[in-house]
Amino acid sequence: MNQPHRARRVLVFIAVLALVGAACGSSRKSGGGGSTTTVAGGGGGAAVSDADCPPGQGSVGVNGDTITIGTSLPQSGVYAAFTAILNGEKSYFDYINAQGGVEIPAGSGTKYKIKLVDKDDAYDAAKTVTNVNSLINDSKVFSLFNVVGTKNNLAIRDTVSTDCVPDLLIASGAVQWGNPKFPWLIGSELVPYPLEVQTFVNYLKQKKPDATIAVLAAADDFGQSYVDTLNELVKGSSMKVVQVQHYDPESTDPAAVKPQVTSLAATHADAFLLAATLLGCPNALNAMGDAGWKPIVYMSGTCVSKVLFTLAGNNANGVLSVTPLMDPANPANDSNAAMQLYKSSVKQYAPKADTTDGIVGYGWTTAALFVKILSLSPKVDRVAVMNAAHALPSVKDIGLQIPAATWTTGPNDNFIGETFQMITYSVSAGHSESVGDLIDDNGKTADLSPKSLLNS
Repeated sequence: MNQPHRARRVLVFIAVLALVGAACGSSRKSGGGGSTTTVAGGGGGAAVSDADCPPGQGSVGVNGDTITIGTSLPQSGVYAAFTAILNGEKSYFDYINAQGGVEIPAGSGTKYKIKLVDKDDAYDAAKTVTNVNSLINDSKVFSLFNVVGTKNNLAIRDTVSTDCVPDLLIASGAVQWGNPKFPWLIGSELVPYPLEVQTFVNYLKQKKPDATIAVLAAADDFGQSYVDTLNELVKGSSMKVVQVQHYDPESTDPAAVKPQVTSLAATHADAFLLAATLLGCPNALNAMGDAGWKPIVYMSGTCVSKVLFTLAGNNANGVLSVTPLMDPANPANDSNAAMQLYKSSVKQYAPKADTTDGIVGYGWTTAALFVKILSLSPKVDRVAVMNAAHALPSVKDIGLQIPAATWTTGPNDNFIGETFQMITYSVSAGHSESVGDLIDDNGKTADLSPKSLLNS
C-alpha cells in the first residue's frame, strides 16, 4: 500500500479518537437559579436549570413515540470512512428500536424509539456550526449526540447553551467539558487526558522511579494539557522532564515530527510521552525507531487504533496507553456476552462494518450510554435528561464497557470515563493486552486538570 493511501486510512480510522485541542471559545452566563429537575436514581441533585431557556423547548424533537437526535462528524474528504462510528451508533439504535425502544423512565412501560440525523462536517468546525444550526432549527432535534472533536464542540458551545439543547457524550476527552459554566455539554466515556498522564507517571514510579522523560506534544491545548499535568505530577519525585518538543498537529507529512523526535532521542531519556494525535503518533514511533531510541513509551489514548499501530510496525510493540473499552480485536473477549451481542448486532444491522474495529465498538458503546441516560431520566424533557447525564449512579455493563468498570458523575464531577484499563500493544498478537488492574479514578479529573483549560 502506498504511503499517501495508508496515511489517509489512518487519518480516517483514528479520527474518532483524535480529539485535537483547540483555542477555547468565549464564556457566557449559564442558566442558574431557576426551576430544576431532580434525577431519579442519580443521587446528586440537579446540575442544570431552565431559568434562561426559551419557553416551550423542553420536549422539542419528541413526536409520538420517537425521539429525534442529531450528530455532526467527518464523513467526506480525507476523513470519508469516518462513518465507521455511525455503523456502531446506528446498529445500537436499530437494536434497541427492535426491542420497542428505550423505556423512559425505566420501569414505566412507556417506550420511545431513537432516530439519529447525521450531518457531515469534514472535521471543519465552521461546518459543524452550520450543521448544528440546521439540526436545531430545521430538524428540530431533541439533543445533539457524540459530536466529534474538541474545536468543533467549542465552536457550538454558546449556541447549545443559549438554546438549552443537550450536547451529550461529546467525542473528546478534553477537560473543557468539566467547566460548570457550561452544563449543557458533557463528554463521553473517553478517558480524560490528565488521567492518562497520571497513569503513566504511576507506572514509571513502579518501573523506573528515577526516569528521565522526553515529551512530544501537539502545539495546541490538547498537547499542553499533557505537558502541564506531567510537570505538576513529577514535582517532588525523582523523575525529571528533560525536554519537550512541539509539532504542528495539522500536518500529515511523516517528516513533520522527525526533527523533534531526533532531538528527544539525543537526550537518551528513559521514557517518552507521546502527546500526539492522528499521524503524529505512528510517525513519531517510526522516527523513534529510526533514531535507535528505545524508551518506555506512553502514547495518547486518542491514538489507540489497530490501523495506526499497524502503520507504526514493530515500533508499536510494547507501547503503553489506556482504554475505557474491551478490545473487539482481542479473541479473549469473544466469549463475553456483551461482545457477542455487539458483534452479532453489527453484523445484522451494518453487515459491511468491521466488528473488530474499535471505532465501531466506540460508536456502539456511546449509543448504549445515551440510551442508559434516557432511561434514568424521570421524563422526556431536555433539562431532566441533561441532569440525568450529570448524575450517573455508577452505571455498568454499557456496550463494550470493561467488565467491573463503573461510570459515575455527580455535583462536583462532570467526567464519565474515569474508570479504565492501562494497555500495551502486541505486534505479534495484533491487539492490545491489559497491564495491571482496572483503574478507578472517579472524581479525580478536575483536580488534575490545568485550570486554564478546565475553566476556559
